[in-house]
Amino acid sequence: MELYNFNPWWKDGKVPSDLLGRKRSLFNEIIRYLDKRQILLFTGFRRAGKTTLMYQIIDQLLKNAGSPYDILYFSFDEMKYDLEDLIKQYEIEVLREDSSKKNCFIFLDEIQKLKDWVPKVKLLYDLNPRMKIFLSGSAQITMWRGTRESLAGRFFDFIIKPLNFDEYLEFRSVEIDKNREKIFEKDIKRNMADFLKSGGFFEALGLDEPMLRKYLRESLLQRVIFIDIPQTFKLDLPDLLDKLISLAASRPGFYLDYKNLGSDLKVDQRTISSYISYLEYALILQKLYNYSPNLFTSEKKVKRLYLRNTAFTWAMNSKVDFSLMLEQFFVNSLEARFFLKTPQKEEIDIIHTRNKDVLPIEIKIKEKIGKGEVKILFKFLERNNLQKALLVTLDTETVFRKDKHIVEAIPYWKYWSIFKRVLG
Repeated sequence: MELYNFNPWWKDGKVPSDLLGRKRSLFNEIIRYLDKRQILLFTGFRRAGKTTLMYQIIDQLLKNAGSPYDILYFSFDEMKYDLEDLIKQYEIEVLREDSSKKNCFIFLDEIQKLKDWVPKVKLLYDLNPRMKIFLSGSAQITMWRGTRESLAGRFFDFIIKPLNFDEYLEFRSVEIDKNREKIFEKDIKRNMADFLKSGGFFEALGLDEPMLRKYLRESLLQRVIFIDIPQTFKLDLPDLLDKLISLAASRPGFYLDYKNLGSDLKVDQRTISSYISYLEYALILQKLYNYSPNLFTSEKKVKRLYLRNTAFTWAMNSKVDFSLMLEQFFVNSLEARFFLKTPQKEEIDIIHTRNKDVLPIEIKIKEKIGKGEVKILFKFLERNNLQKALLVTLDTETVFRKDKHIVEAIPYWKYWSIFKRVLG
């Protein structure tokens, strides 16, 4: 078993600098949980930084004067070993005592590759009260299939995402005064266009377009399509996953009709539904529901489908319209759950809900914006007794008023102004 290669700090007490990367703001939040008994569970895209985060935590533990022998890291990504055997070898060869008798830290990367991992981790946790366990898994593949019930009260979970736009600018050493966006308009536009293509993946920064597209398709999407999901769900049609991703890239936000889609792809609609669910588990697809104050009604109504990262859309469809990329960017960034489509064909891109607050958001990336662009927003405000709506534009900045209702138009590149309006 390759324990020594995975744990170089056993020899010199240090994590190699090339494994540490650059810390993100989430690191400081997670460090607060180190002295808690519960398991820390990290899920997210491949290449989003989960393993790097684990190394950074190990580095922090070593700096806190911890013994390097009390820290075990192992990745199940390529290695097929049983957890019990792994811990037993660690106790015999490194710890030199029973792990239940002292404080130790166990990092298990790509845990979803371990067969029946949930009961095995649960047993390890219950039998070792002094052991702090860290888990990671690519996307959410298998992570939520019974996990919450079996490990209830035993874990805190964190979703590790690629860089957001703020972090992207920081990692590229681009300085922008967020309170003076107009001064930095050209810089913001240029960097946002690049960000939409790279998707915030660390390893994608600095790649030229051909290399970037190859990286996104082969290192990320194809790995999930042809290895991760089939290994987890035992699929018969991995090519169907590829077709669904291609379709979502060709028409971001397309209306999901399982029957028609099944007919077009010559596959049973129940299979289509299952495969879309697999891609949702893998955090590749994002499904939006038609808004209704009654959530049960929303579940039954028509749905829209987006890829979860603009880089995936661009990698599969380099000709995608910039306006659609921006629409997807705001859907992804705001973690949108709802849109609006009425029987009268009235449509709004995002109905953002936060606690009891509801904010309709329309994305109109075009040269001229007139009063006709806000009619549906005003109708929605009137019907739902709301005061404000948001219109994301190309360059138009103005305020439309009707009675007590307000629609504020803000250019897309005023990123921080938009998010301040939405998130408060």
